[in-house]
Amino acid sequence: GLIANSAAVVIRAMLVAPLMTPILAVAAALVHAQGRRLGVSTAVLVGGTVAAIATGWVISRLAPGTLTAAELTAELLARTRPSLLDLGVAVAAGLAGGYVLTHPRAGSSLPGVAIAVALVPPLATVGISLELGSTSAAEGALLLFTTNLVAIVLSAMTVMLVSGFVPSDTRLMVKGRLRIGFAVAILATIGVAVPLTWHTLDVIRDQGFTREVIRAVREWDPASRIIELEADIGESQASVDLVVASNRTPVPAWRLAELLAQGREVPVEVAVDYRLEQRDEATAD
Repeated sequence: GLIANSAAVVIRAMLVAPLMTPILAVAAALVHAQGRRLGVSTAVLVGGTVAAIATGWVISRLAPGTLTAAELTAELLARTRPSLLDLGVAVAAGLAGGYVLTHPRAGSSLPGVAIAVALVPPLATVGISLELGSTSAAEGALLLFTTNLVAIVLSAMTVMLVSGFVPSDTRLMVKGRLRIGFAVAILATIGVAVPLTWHTLDVIRDQGFTREVIRAVREWDPASRIIELEADIGESQASVDLVVASNRTPVPAWRLAELLAQGREVPVEVAVDYRLEQRDEATAD
């Protein structure tokens, strides 16, 4: 599904959700301070994680096609750019998962929880990206999985604790270890929130720059129509890759670059592909 860019296949595959149960088991073992069960659950989770990455790598290796690191599908790219929104979704999924685990009659809702949060798809993306040689995409996908993992564990632990899943006498006996478990989960969540914040700020900055480019294109060549646009702005340089269609002689790209560079402290690199639009009509008897 990821390689073929099929959202329908990816969603159907997420119904299997092989990692959701061991993640919830980790949360349950932490709130009960059960070291042996925590070790078993963690081993299952690590094994599943490695298997998902390896599966993505192998399938990418065997799949026919011309997929390259420079031209990843939209389904792959969607899992390489995590943001704070993904953290919020993962927290909500963890709350729902914890509720399902502590209320057996709600067990039929677990597939819906699995679809709401991505677990295996980002790991498969890691494997595919590594096979293609795109380490930056692999890092982004791994950050997304880690975000979902720690947020689900923390929020599920919270639900289990407040719902009475842990008997009061057991809670008193393991109070110290329970605090340690919560502290580790909270620190891990904060740890992933920091890079997510930077990612989110980058996305907001790029979106703002994209809107500026759209306005500048209208001023630069009112007769042109934007077909494709990729705009990225960093600390040392801004770049614009643009495909436009027009029915007249193209306007030089340097004029657009000058418009975008006005009042900006970094140089702007502009690449424009022109497509000439012509209309030809004829009638024959």
